[in-house]
Amino acid sequence: MKTIVINKQQEIELNQIFNELVYSLKNTYSNEDLLKLTGIILKESGLQTYNSKKDITVSVLKTTGKYSEKIFTFTKTKFRKYKTNGLRNQFSEDLEFSKDFLINSPNKIIDTGISLKNKSLAFKNDFLIKSKNEKIELISVALMSLLIFFASAGGEDFEGGIPDSDLNIGIGFHRHILSHSIIIGFLVEFLMRAGIEVINKTYKDLPAEHHKFWDNANQYINKHKGTAIGSMWAGICVHLIKDSGILGHGMKPYNGIPLELSNATHQGIFAGNGALSGIFAYKK
Repeated sequence: MKTIVINKQQEIELNQIFNELVYSLKNTYSNEDLLKLTGIILKESGLQTYNSKKDITVSVLKTTGKYSEKIFTFTKTKFRKYKTNGLRNQFSEDLEFSKDFLINSPNKIIDTGISLKNKSLAFKNDFLIKSKNEKIELISVALMSLLIFFASAGGEDFEGGIPDSDLNIGIGFHRHILSHSIIIGFLVEFLMRAGIEVINKTYKDLPAEHHKFWDNANQYINKHKGTAIGSMWAGICVHLIKDSGILGHGMKPYNGIPLELSNATHQGIFAGNGALSGIFAYKK
């Protein structure tokens, strides 16, 4: 077992950081009533969680409605064409369209590949011209995202993580609707935002002259909190998609649903919650 050795200057700085933290905590909890402070933090965290998901939820519903309308209109128009032109003539026309689409598909795939390659090169060039500190920050954010993603999903095999935390209560609660749906994601996001609000409150009550560590840490946390929350949602997304069984794995039905549902319905609920978690990961 290796022992971490610090020099005298590092020891002084660590003591300063610790003493400033103690000062801030004492100042925070003496200036405001603890119950009142908790209420403020919970309210702010709840509003942030609600507002972050409100717009994307409305957008998803509008998009679903728009595409449903398009599908209905397309089906209606196609039915009229078959009725007007006759089954054989319209089928031949649709077959010709499908043939042209398949012939042009390789070119479209090549164009997509070229576009992705150009975007990758642009990202690489953009990364290379950044300063050393900017590169370090980007790499640290990427590592943070991966750690949070796999911790939420349950490691490389996506077994465990946030959804399977219900096993801590007992095997009988495994795959409960509360832990294997977007409900658990909202709860964890709320707790993450509450933790950040506690940090922000503590930061405001630091001594006027404090170690630069606090400024750097506070700035980093608030700048990248959205990425951290998005990574958590992405982890829940892949876990629920795997649990749905649509990728070929077995599917165990939900617990905690007071209705008799078919396996296909259970699978749909898993997949639907996984898809919504993926959308929330994008809009964090």
